[in-house]
Amino acid sequence: MKKLSLWLLAFLPVFGYAQKNGETLWLNEGWTFSQTGKDTWYEAQVPGSVQHDLIRHKVLPDPFYGTNERLVQWVEDENWDFKKTFTVSAEQLRHDDAVIFFEGLDTQADVFLNGARILRSENMFVGYKISVKNILKEGENSLYIRFYSPVQSLMPARLTAGYDYPAGNDHRDEKLSIYNRKAPYQFGWDWGIRIAQMGIWKPVSLVFYDKVRIDDFFVKQTSVTAQSAKIENIVEVFSIAEKPVSATVTVEYAAAGEAKRSVSKQVTLHRGNNTVFLELEIAYPKRWMPTGWGDQHLYDFTANVAAENRVITEKTEKIGLRSVRLVQEPDKYGKSFYFEVNGIPLFAKGANYIPGEIFTT
Repeated sequence: MKKLSLWLLAFLPVFGYAQKNGETLWLNEGWTFSQTGKDTWYEAQVPGSVQHDLIRHKVLPDPFYGTNERLVQWVEDENWDFKKTFTVSAEQLRHDDAVIFFEGLDTQADVFLNGARILRSENMFVGYKISVKNILKEGENSLYIRFYSPVQSLMPARLTAGYDYPAGNDHRDEKLSIYNRKAPYQFGWDWGIRIAQMGIWKPVSLVFYDKVRIDDFFVKQTSVTAQSAKIENIVEVFSIAEKPVSATVTVEYAAAGEAKRSVSKQVTLHRGNNTVFLELEIAYPKRWMPTGWGDQHLYDFTANVAAENRVITEKTEKIGLRSVRLVQEPDKYGKSFYFEVNGIPLFAKGANYIPGEIFTT
């Protein structure tokens, strides 16, 4: 059985982000889906999955009741199609570029925009961004996604190998989870049920922007103590401008209830990828503590890029400031192995844990 120490959950990185790059059109509403080759289309919930939606529409029974798990597993052997339309205005098309963001597709899929294939997905865990301004048109546009069976699409890889790799939690004779860049628990996990899902499991958006956009923003905690938190902010900026752009990159930060503080840097952004580093120090930070030890304080960090007297792109991260250290020092038994959180030793005892929820919604 897979072992997971529950204490890990106490200090996994706690963060989330919001992004603003020019104008954002969210594409989570209005999707329908159908089994490939069938005529019946159902309303889809995005983020979500085929199986979850089929249960909502009473096409599948409750898989948690009795032995119903077996009655829903035919879905994973079929391909499924998703489609939606959306409207783009002439004003939106006047922006310098338009990028579509798929934050998560589960898993093997082809994506088409106005009939042109723009993406092949083979990894549930990565997001995709595609420049699509040259494909968009004023008025109605269409998105079409074909999700391929996570079983049938990987069967050739198993046949090529000629044998099954160890995958004790895979509740099927053909062990295919090992070939999928997909959550392994969906193929079965100890006493957890098997539902190998397909679908749009994270948000979809279309972003129109001018000149530059923030592609990534990483708040690196180089040192955190009760007296001081030293932070290196790494801002990845992508420019499509033909000429260098003079800009100001700013990072604002504050804990809940505090006034915002900031650090800025004047930069010249060149066409393509640009990396900007901004260092700062927070005196007596409100540190994030594990449950039972104290409060889970979070800071809002916002990076923005300003040019020509206006902010043209920004991104926000929500971060808990804390130090985590694995202590391995000689002792009378050989060498220690324990974690310190904010300088305090953390007692940890192994336990068996399976996912608390099967569906990605």
